[in-house]
Amino acid sequence: MKTDFYLLATYVKEPQLFAIQPHLDAIVGKGQWNFDLEDCDKVLRLHCNYGTKEKMIRFLDRNELFDKELHYLESEQYAHIGKVRPLSVYNIAINA
Repeated sequence: MKTDFYLLATYVKEPQLFAIQPHLDAIVGKGQWNFDLEDCDKVLRLHCNYGTKEKMIRFLDRNELFDKELHYLESEQYAHIGKVRPLSVYNIAINA
């Protein structure tokens, strides 16, 4: 199954990460998503297929956390590597 890279602008705040982490893992899979909460758009980065992205949008939208899908240049796809703070920075257990 083909996977792609998607960027979603959200309204997620640091305290909400612990509550939604299990849902994100269930929808996309561990290691297939991360947040950049320091960005003004509170960007959620996904590596998944189109159908999974749509499930994620529905989940975020139901919980009033979805803003919009962001678009990027193909050359920017991996620009975030090494620049995103791991969840442990937010005091969230990765294996929870």
